[in-house]
Amino acid sequence: MTGLVALHSDCNVVVVEGGPKQQRKFQRLMLCRIKWREGKRGTVGNPSGSFSHEDRAATSELDSDTGCRLIWKGTVKQRAFDKIQFKACPTELYAREQFRKRDVEHYWDLAYSGAILETLDS
Repeated sequence: MTGLVALHSDCNVVVVEGGPKQQRKFQRLMLCRIKWREGKRGTVGNPSGSFSHEDRAATSELDSDTGCRLIWKGTVKQRAFDKIQFKACPTELYAREQFRKRDVEHYWDLAYSGAILETLDS
């Protein structure tokens, strides 16, 4: 698999390219197997089982801020990436530049605009 993972404070974007079997397995991993809304070691809040007011606030914050969404899935004529790369992007402009280098800045635009609209709705 090839692709780019852009780590930005507002939105993390994972773009992967690969064959049908690789894509199917990766999609299942990201959307089904990883429990994005759980805290450390599968618990949200206090390990003793009792929740304080702060724990409930942290739980609702986790529910609203974490998750994984499939933005687009399809076939492209030619691969844009030659390996998997992780980029820490301090600004939106820097993140977009990472995608522009490979002529796929529309991936960033689509994911980032959706993330911004989601935060405005909540």
